[in-house]
Amino acid sequence: MRSISMLFVCLLLCISQLFAQNRTIKGSVTDDKGAFVANASVVVKGTSIGTVTDAGGNFSISVPASARILVISSLNFAPQEINLSGKNQFSIKLLPTAENLDEVVVTGYGTVKKVNSTASQAKIGGKQIENVPVASLDRGLQGKVAGLQSSSANGQPGSNQDVRIRGIGSFTASASPLYVVDGVQIVTGDLSSAVQTTNVLSTINPNDIEDIAVLKDAAATSIYGSRGANGVIVITTKRGRAGKTQFRFDTEVGQTNYANIPDAGKPIGRDDWFTLLKEGLVNGGYSATQITNTMASYGFGNGVDINWLDLTTRKGTQQQYNLSMTAGDAKTQIFMSGGYFKQEATNIGADLKRISGNIKVTHNISSKLSLSTNWNIGNILQNTPPSGPGQFANPYYVSLTLRPTQNPFNPDGSYNIGTTDNLSFPAHYNPLYVIANDKYIVRNTQIIGGGSLEYKILNGLKFTSHIGIQDNRMEESVFQNPFHGDGVAVGGFGQNNFTRAFLWDWYNQLDYHTDLLRNKKLSADFKLGYEANKYNYYRIQAASQNYPPTADLPLATNAATATQGSADAANYTFASMYSSANFSYDSRFSLYGSFRRDGSSRFGANNQYGNFWAVGAAWNINNEAFMEQLKAISLLKLRGSYGSTGNAGIGNYQWRQTYGYGANYNGNAGGTFNNIGNIDLTWEKTNQTDIGLDLGLFKNRINIVVDWYKKLTDGLLFNKPISLTTGFGSILSNVGKIENKGIEFTINARAVDIRNFSWDIGFNISHNQNRVVSLPGGQDIANGIFRLSEGRDIQSYYTRALKGVDPATGVELWYKDATKATTTPTYASAALQFVDKSGSPSYFGSLSNSFSYKGYYISGDLYYNYGNYVTDRYSQYFLNAQFPTRGKYAINLTRWQKPGDITSIPKYIYGQTNQSNGERQLYKGDYVRLRNITIGYRMEDKNLLSKLHLTSLNFYVRGTNIWTKTYDKLLPFDPEQGADSQNNEGFLNPKTITLGLNIGF
Repeated sequence: MRSISMLFVCLLLCISQLFAQNRTIKGSVTDDKGAFVANASVVVKGTSIGTVTDAGGNFSISVPASARILVISSLNFAPQEINLSGKNQFSIKLLPTAENLDEVVVTGYGTVKKVNSTASQAKIGGKQIENVPVASLDRGLQGKVAGLQSSSANGQPGSNQDVRIRGIGSFTASASPLYVVDGVQIVTGDLSSAVQTTNVLSTINPNDIEDIAVLKDAAATSIYGSRGANGVIVITTKRGRAGKTQFRFDTEVGQTNYANIPDAGKPIGRDDWFTLLKEGLVNGGYSATQITNTMASYGFGNGVDINWLDLTTRKGTQQQYNLSMTAGDAKTQIFMSGGYFKQEATNIGADLKRISGNIKVTHNISSKLSLSTNWNIGNILQNTPPSGPGQFANPYYVSLTLRPTQNPFNPDGSYNIGTTDNLSFPAHYNPLYVIANDKYIVRNTQIIGGGSLEYKILNGLKFTSHIGIQDNRMEESVFQNPFHGDGVAVGGFGQNNFTRAFLWDWYNQLDYHTDLLRNKKLSADFKLGYEANKYNYYRIQAASQNYPPTADLPLATNAATATQGSADAANYTFASMYSSANFSYDSRFSLYGSFRRDGSSRFGANNQYGNFWAVGAAWNINNEAFMEQLKAISLLKLRGSYGSTGNAGIGNYQWRQTYGYGANYNGNAGGTFNNIGNIDLTWEKTNQTDIGLDLGLFKNRINIVVDWYKKLTDGLLFNKPISLTTGFGSILSNVGKIENKGIEFTINARAVDIRNFSWDIGFNISHNQNRVVSLPGGQDIANGIFRLSEGRDIQSYYTRALKGVDPATGVELWYKDATKATTTPTYASAALQFVDKSGSPSYFGSLSNSFSYKGYYISGDLYYNYGNYVTDRYSQYFLNAQFPTRGKYAINLTRWQKPGDITSIPKYIYGQTNQSNGERQLYKGDYVRLRNITIGYRMEDKNLLSKLHLTSLNFYVRGTNIWTKTYDKLLPFDPEQGADSQNNEGFLNPKTITLGLNIGF
C-alpha cells in the first residue's frame, strides 16, 4: 500500500513539473495601418508548435519553458521574430514587404515561389467570387483575368458557359480549358442528353473555393501535356487552419430581373403591330376587302393587347446560405461547410436549387508523414424548359413570335389552347400553359474528392501520392402533355435518361529541393511523376407516348406505348509520365523546363503517344545592384517561355474503324459501318511563345503585368471531305494550322492610401488576333455562317453584302460581287462573299474601383467587349414582313415609308422574302456592362465585436448586371452571346439586386 502511495505522489510531482514547464503566450497582430491580420502564422522557432491568428488578429499559444523566440509571418508581410523573455502578452505590428520572396503561386502539380516563377498565370482569390449571385463559378470569372473570355449566351441557371483562354485554337475539337479541382482533372461542360443545357461546374459552391489559378502560357500548361492547349484552370478548395475553432455564416437574398433588351428589340404592341400589318398589305398590292378581312381575322378592334414579354418574364428570387467551420492544431486541420443556393430565371419555368457540402482534413502523423482527404459534394435540382433556337416551348422565343392579339386566357380565366383561328394558337403554343403542364427536370449529384499521402524521405526529398475521383450522376425527366404543345401529335410524350460519369485520377510524384551552393544562392527544384486516369460513361434512355388524358401522370409507366429503350457506354484512358526542373540563382535568375509523355486511348494505334515540353526563363532585374538607386521600382521582372501542348478534346473512338448494330433491316436487327476510322489520328499540337514583364512601383502600390504571346496550332483535327464511294463523306484527320497572337495588359494600383481611407483601381485589357494559317489544299471550307479561309479569322462571316436601303424606293440594295462596283435589289443575285466582319472580339477586359473609409466600402466592376459582330439567327421572323403575322421588333417602326427617308429598315411589304438575311443579320457586339457594384459596412470595432461574441460582421448590398451600354442602335438583343457570337434566343441574362450578411464567430 505504501509503495502505491509513493508511486501516486511521484506521478503528481511529474505532472505538476510538466505543467510548470509550459506557459501561455497571448497577443494580437496588426499591419502598419492598425488593421487586424487574420490567419497569421505564430510558430515557436525551431519547433512545430504553432497556431494562427483569428479574424480579430488575436492568438493564444502554449509554449514550453525552453521557448525563446516566436516567429510571426503572413502573406505579403515581412516575418518578425519576438523575444519571449519576461513577457506573456504582446502587440505585434507586421510590415508589408516590397518583395514577397516567400509568396507562392500555383503551378502544375504543386507551387513555386513567385519570385522564381517563369510562367504567365493569374490568381483569383476566393473572396472575389464568393457570394456572387451566379449558379456556376465559371460565370464569376468574367473580367477577372486578362486573356480569359467568359461569355454567357443563356440566362438559364446552371446552363453551360463558354470560357476561352487566348482565343479559339481548334476547328472541331474542344476549345475549353482543362479544369483541375484539388488535383483531379475533371470532365466539364454539358452532360445532359434530354434537356436543353446543364453545367457540371454548377454543382460546386463558389464559397468553398480558396483560390483559382489561371495558367496561360506553355511554361505553365505544358506539364499537362495533351490537355493543356486551351489553358488550365486550377481550383483549390478551402482548408482548415490551426487555431481556435471558427465559424462563418453567409447569406445573400434578393431578386432577379432581365438585364438588357435594347430598345430596337423590344416587341411592339397591338396598335403598332396592326399599323405594320396594314401597311404591308397595302404595299403588297392587296385589295381593300382583303386588307379588311385579314385585319379582322387577327383581332383588329377586339380590344386585346397582350404584352408577351411581361407574361413570360418575372422578378425571380435569388438566395443563398452558407455555414463553414475551420479548426485545428499543429497536427490536424479541418474545414467543413454546407450551403444552399436557389436562383429563379428571369424567364418563367426555369430555376435551380443546389445543396452542397465540403470537408477537407489534413493530419500530420509525424514530421515526415502527413495524410489529407477532401470531399466536395453538390446536388442540383434544375427546372430547365427549352431555351434553344426556334423551339416553340422556349418562353422567350415565343414571347417575340406571338402576336399581341393572341389572348392566353379564355373568358372564364382558363388557359386558351385553341388552334382553330388566328386569335388562339394555330401555329405556336401558349407558353403559359406549356410551362404549367410540361416538365423538364434535371437532378444531378456530383462528388469530387480523394486523398493524398505525403512522405518526406530525406531532407529536401518528398513523395506524394494523390488519388481523386469525379462521380457525376444525372437524372433527366421530360414530359410533354397530350393537350397542347410538342406532345400533342403523339398523345403526350415522356423521356427519362440516367447518366453516370465516373473518373479516377491517380498520380505519384517525387519532389526534390537542393541548394547547389553553400551560400544557398543557387537552388534547384525537381519534379518527377506518373499519372493515370480513366473515365467511364454510361447512359440509359427510355421514351414513351400516348398518355392518359391528364397532365398529372408524367411518369412513363402511365403511357401506352414505349418508343425507346436503349443504353450506351463509353470510356477513355490516359497514362502519362511528367517531369520538371526549376533553377534559381540569388532570387535574380530562374530557368525552368518540363517534359511530359502522354498516351491516350483516343488516338490512333500509330500515334497513341505524344511528347510535350516547355522551357522558361526569368530575370528579376530589381534585385540587381545597379537598381538600388531606383527606389521607385520595387519589382521589375522579365520572363519568357516557349513550349508545346496538345488538345485531345474529341470523341472517344473516332480513330477506330467501327461497326455498329441497332439498325432496322426489314424488322430485324441489322449492323452497319458507322465510322471510317483513322489509325494515324493524333493530338492537335500547339507551340506557344510568351514574353512577359512584371513591374511594381512604389513598394508595389502599383503593379503592372504585360504579356505578348503567339500560339500556333498544327495538325488541327478536321473532318476532311473524301469520296462518297467510300461510304462516308469525310474522315477526321490532322490537317491545317491556326494562329492566335495578342497582348495582355493588367494594372492594379492603390491610388490613395491615407488614414482610414483607401482607393484601389484595377484594369485589364486583352487583344487577340486569330488567323487560319493553312487548310487542306488551300481551299476554303464552309463552317455555318462562317467560312474558313487562309489568312482570315476562324469566325469570319461569309454572306451577302448589304449596301443599304435606297432612299428613293425603300428597297434594299445588295452588292453583286466582292468588287462592290454594282448593286442589285434581288437578294439571290448578290454573291456570297467575305464581309470583313468577325465573330471574335478584338478587345475585352474590365475596370474595377474599390473605395474604403473606416468600415464603409464601395466597389464596382465594369466589363467591356469590342470589335466583334454578333448575328441574329432568327431575325427573318421578327424583322420586316417575310413572316408578317408574327411578333415584331420595335426597330421596324423606323422603316422606310416615303421617298427621301434615310433608314436602315426597308419598305414593309407583306410576305416579301430575304429582307432580313445576309449582312443585315450582323450587328456590332461592342458593349460596356456594370457587372458588379457592392456597397457595404464591415465592423472594425474590436470591443463591440467582442461584446457581440463575434469575430467579424459585414453587411452589404450588391447589384449584378445593373447597366449595359451598347453601340449599335439597330442591335435587337443583348450583345453578350457565346463564343460563336450567335444569338439563339436563349433565356435572358439576369440582373440581380441582393442583400448580404457575413458573420464570423
